[in-house]
This record gives sequence, structure tokens and C-alpha cells, in this order.
Amino acid sequence: MVTARQPAGDGPPAGVAAPDRARNPAPSLHRVLPWTRWPRSGALLLVAAYAVLLAAGTLALLAPAASTAGATAADAFFTTVSAVTLTGLVTVPVQEHWALLGEGVLAALTVLGGLLYLVGATVLLWLLGRRMGMSDSGMRRLFRGVPGIGEVWGVVRTVLAVAFAVQAIGALALFLVMLAADVPAERAFWWGPFHAVSAFNNTGFSLAEGGYATFGDDIPVLAVTGALAMLGAIGPLPLAFYVSRRSVRRLPLDARLILLAMATVLVAGAGVLLLGEWTNPATLGAEPGWRRPLLALFESSARTTGFTTLDAAAFREESKVFATGLMLIGGAAGSVSGGLKLGTVAVLSIGLLGALAGRERLSLFGRELPASAFRQSLAITFLYGGLVTFLCAGVIAASRATPLDALFEGVSAISLSGWSTGQTLEAGAWERGLLIAAMLVGRFGPLLLVILMARERPQPPTRHVEDSIRFG
Repeated sequence: MVTARQPAGDGPPAGVAAPDRARNPAPSLHRVLPWTRWPRSGALLLVAAYAVLLAAGTLALLAPAASTAGATAADAFFTTVSAVTLTGLVTVPVQEHWALLGEGVLAALTVLGGLLYLVGATVLLWLLGRRMGMSDSGMRRLFRGVPGIGEVWGVVRTVLAVAFAVQAIGALALFLVMLAADVPAERAFWWGPFHAVSAFNNTGFSLAEGGYATFGDDIPVLAVTGALAMLGAIGPLPLAFYVSRRSVRRLPLDARLILLAMATVLVAGAGVLLLGEWTNPATLGAEPGWRRPLLALFESSARTTGFTTLDAAAFREESKVFATGLMLIGGAAGSVSGGLKLGTVAVLSIGLLGALAGRERLSLFGRELPASAFRQSLAITFLYGGLVTFLCAGVIAASRATPLDALFEGVSAISLSGWSTGQTLEAGAWERGLLIAAMLVGRFGPLLLVILMARERPQPPTRHVEDSIRFG
């Protein structure tokens, strides 16, 4: 969301063509269709589409052929919310409870929920751009005022093309590596696409008995799955920029910041998990030494997907505490991931380092960030932290699990991670209700906060006398 002034040569990614308005004036969308005025129409349409998807998914999972032993309305609704919000928490085991039709419904809900959010969030963030101070030439066509119909379709087409291409390639790759891992061909033919969709959309549903721990010894399967998860957490637009420019140095600041932050969090998360679980015989301690760093990297990617080869319930307490922080960070803005978002955390970190160094301006990679960037990041963090605190407190109060495990599950729900200690399977009615609320808040909360801050408000005509207060 936060960017800086770029050189005039920076343009949109491949597939996002900006028409010459002087020569070919395109009618603005809200003039052609008056009911599409921002921001009311975009938010209402997105909410309505999600409501329809939730209702249709619940009814589909209640069909007798969708489950092996019949599904209750509560289980069907919880699973639908989890699939549509791309969380991955479940109240019944996926591989045991749902039949082939039910698995197909879960895959369809995951794809539709992912595409709906990618398209909706991208267009809304674009419409918000001018109000959020995005005036650089490189991102201007992605985050600028109310665009023309052609520009909207250009962005939507790019998002859809990248999402479908990555998932199709991932499905083929997973099919091949699962065949190499001795998975029967007829099973790999379905497991490959299903897990590719689940990985890219960061849902983490697994069809293997015992979850993804089944592939703990198959490094190629884990590598492909982890790569798909990271690509989904990065989002289509940075990937489109990279494909069109083929150089990290030529990417806009926003895309470079996302890639740097993603790599930093992935490696740092793996390092801390190695330190905490290296000698734990119930997790990494039972693995050969050469495999532990690879599994730690895969587990670090579980902060956005919920895929795991280890039993999170067996983590040491310090590892669980750190894992909640990893989940809260999330992925990039406009991606399928939840959480606070990488850009927000990165700008907040840069601002804190700048404050400690006594610098008044924020800069990175030779670019200066808008003066409002740090304030916006701080506001989002504070408000999001308040939502997390209240919802997780409710989950802890309603849960029969230990406070730390209940906190882990609550953070997993609101960050849309799906990384679980298994407590959701035993959750009562109140806890399930709070987890559903957490998933919905985690899906829409950060976006609504950005919309709230982007509203135009009259500024005071006068300024007060400048003064100061003491710190420390």
C-alpha cells in the first residue's frame, strides 16, 4: 500500500495498459454505471458476493453425497467460512469426513474465495490510491482515482492471468513430485491440483491421512508446496511486475519491499524455530540433522498456509509464542494472505529505526516514503492489535484448552493462517462462533481500516502553536 516517488520511466506491469486519456478519453466507471460510485459500491458488492458464496458453499456441503457420514449445519458453515476466507481451520478432519464431492466443493470455494478477494482488494486499493498519497508514476495506474473501464479490466485481467497460471503450473508440478513420492497415479491426479490450489490460496487443506506430515520425508513435495504458498502470499501484482521487468532493481519500491520482507520473515522464522525445536524429540529433534533446516523453512511458511509436517501442539511454549507473531505478520497487501501485512510491518520497522536514529524522513532503496506512511502503519497496527486482543481473549475464555493453545488458535483464525494445535476439532459452540467471527474480521478488517483512513475529511483552517511533551 505504501510507496514513494519513482522515476518517470516506471510503468505498469504486463497486461495493465493505461490508455492515453488525452487522445482516447475513456469514460469513468461511475459515469457509465452510477451505482458504482466509490467507496460504497465496491465494499457492498464485495460483501454481497461473499455472502452468496458462504450460503452456496454451506448448502453444497450439506448435500448427502458431500460427506461420508453426514455433515451438520454447524460443521458445514464453519468449513465454508474457513474455505472462503482462505483460513484452513476445520472442525472435522478433511480427509476423513468429506467425500470426493465435498473435497471438490472445498477446492471450488477456495479458488472462488481467493479470486474474489484478489480482484476485489486490488481494485479497491487502486481506487484508494490517490487518497493514500500514492502519486509516483510507477504505481499511479494501479492506485489512482476512479479509473476507466479499460484500466479496471486490465488490472483484473492481470490478476486472473497470474493466479490461474501459477496454480496450473503448481498443479502439474505437484502431480509429478507426488508421483515420484510413490503416491498412486489416480490419487496424485486429484491431490496435485487440490493441494496446489490450497497452497497458492494459503488455505492449507490437506487430503493426506495425517495431514502434510505424510510428505515430511519428500523434500520435492515440500519445496513445490512452499514455493506456491510464498507466491500466493506475495500476490499477483508484484509477480506481474517481475515478469514484465525481469529485474529486482527495476521493480517499484512496493514490490521490492514485499520481496525483501518476505525473505527476511521466512528465514528469521525458520531460524527461531530451529533454535526452539532443535532438541525437541517431539518435533525437529526426531529428524536427521540435515533435514531440520529444510523442515524449519517449510514450517516458517506455515505462518500463512497452515501446512505443517510437525505437530504444532508439541511445540515448546516459546516456539508457540513466536509462531503467533509470525502468523500476525501475514503476507503482502492485495494477496490472499491475512495478517497485519508485510508492508505495514516493514514501514513501521523503518519508522522505528529512523526514530531511534533521529531521522525525520523515511527512506528505503533510495526512495523517500510519504510523511503519512508511518502514521498510517501505526494506526493500522494499533487498531488491528485491539481487534486481536479482544477476539483472542474471548477465544481463551470460551476454550477448554490451555490459554497458550487457545491463543494460538485465535491468532491463527484472525490472521487467516490455519496453523493449528488441533484445538478447533474439539471446540465448543461459543468458541467456534468466536473463531468464525475472527476469520471474517481477519479477512475484511485490515481492508476496512484502510478504507476508513482513506476517507476525505475537511482539514482545520488554522494551525495551533507547536509544543512538545516529554518521553521516557
